[in-house]
Amino acid sequence: MGRTIEQADMEWCDIKVIFDEATTDLFEMPKPDKDPEQRPAFRVTRSTADLVEQDFERYRPSLLRMADDWREDKKQFMQESKDDIQSGIT
Repeated sequence: MGRTIEQADMEWCDIKVIFDEATTDLFEMPKPDKDPEQRPAFRVTRSTADLVEQDFERYRPSLLRMADDWREDKKQFMQESKDDIQSGIT
């Protein structure tokens, strides 16, 4: 059976939510890649989204921390990629 990924019409902390029933963790975010336009997104199952929506303020601090951590990881990834290109490593 294929993986079903669906854009949700919701955002948490200004970050897009994507329904992915193959997600195994409570919340997943994409791994940073070389695309400078890549943005964070929460990949969750519908049941996780329902749970969060019931008590959003409870989850808000964790969601904000995850988003901040992702942005820092992305920034570091992009810097390392830039350094690799400058030193001739691809």
